[in-house]
Amino acid sequence: MLSTVNTYVHQNISWGWRGNLEFWIIGTIITYEGRKQGTKQLINITHKAPIAIDPTSSIFFFPTTSPLRPQCIWLSHEHVVSYERLDSKHTTITFRNRQTIDIAVSCSSFENQLHRTSFLKTKLIQRIEETKRKSFYLFTDANGVKASEVISKYIPR
Repeated sequence: MLSTVNTYVHQNISWGWRGNLEFWIIGTIITYEGRKQGTKQLINITHKAPIAIDPTSSIFFFPTTSPLRPQCIWLSHEHVVSYERLDSKHTTITFRNRQTIDIAVSCSSFENQLHRTSFLKTKLIQRIEETKRKSFYLFTDANGVKASEVISKYIPR
């Protein structure tokens, strides 16, 4: 199950993962398949789907190619600062720490993956905010009193 990690991408840049992302996600007690299904439900993407590792900490990763291919590199959306076309089949990516890597993916394909991840991030944050609003109303009555509070008059001594 554990595949080789590209030392340069993973250790030096720290925002990319080459190989099986499933191994890393399992360490956080979340399944890779569960995250893929969540992405499918939210934004209806099934192939080369971005993954929300920890939405509250803004940790979203996306694959550069099919995750089934050994050339696949998972990149952190948050740490990509810029990218540019190297040639028709290669893209240079610059990360927050100013390090760059060249990947064998067209610029348009890379840009599409970046946009898909942004869309997932937006939809997930909207869902979280909606859940917060609903839970606020669930635990608050019409007078603005929280369900755990007791209504009483203040009597000064």
